[in-house]
Amino acid sequence: INEANVDCMETLMDVKCIDDEDGMGFALEFHFAPNRHFTNTVLRKKYTIPDLLLDDEPILKNVEGCEIKWKEGMCLTHREIKKKQRAKSGKNDGTIRTIIKKEKQDSFFHFFKPPKIPTMDEMDEDEADAIEQAFDVDYDVAQAFRSHIIPKAALWFTGEALDEGFDIAEGEWAGEAGGEEEGGEEGAGGAAAAAPSGHSPFPPPAEGEENPE
Repeated sequence: INEANVDCMETLMDVKCIDDEDGMGFALEFHFAPNRHFTNTVLRKKYTIPDLLLDDEPILKNVEGCEIKWKEGMCLTHREIKKKQRAKSGKNDGTIRTIIKKEKQDSFFHFFKPPKIPTMDEMDEDEADAIEQAFDVDYDVAQAFRSHIIPKAALWFTGEALDEGFDIAEGEWAGEAGGEEEGGEEGAGGAAAAAPSGHSPFPPPAEGEENPE
């Protein structure tokens, strides 16, 4: 989340994780209050993982984002750049025209437009590795919300999550062991679910740093 995103992110009211009833995936919902950037009230991202509840490493089958309905001139993922272009041939040779190009910029909201999962017939090995790495990072973020932030939202809000009760290196809560995950809907203030093992995506606080209020 960069500085340009802060104003919009301040209107985020809740984050929910909704597990599929068949246990084959989950969806993250980000609920926003009315804001000056887009008209959506909910931004949703869906993960399809047929072996989500198995002991083996889950294999991501599909990811679906959503369209963000940006208000005019308020897009945070791209910016419009006007450029002058001179025609070099034809009847308009020498004529100067103004064109508008979209330039991508860093933004949290790219999270809602994941790349399409291609088949191996469509790319070479290097491209496949790059795509796989991109999806790994994306899935780590999703699991951070699902397993670490939403179930323990109050503790992250008070800063207690960074105290000794949470093992940053192991991504586990003291005295808890990962278990089977239950379906259902959890909000950022909902009941706690068992936090599975795995590395936490959150860095430890700097020495002497106070916990946020």
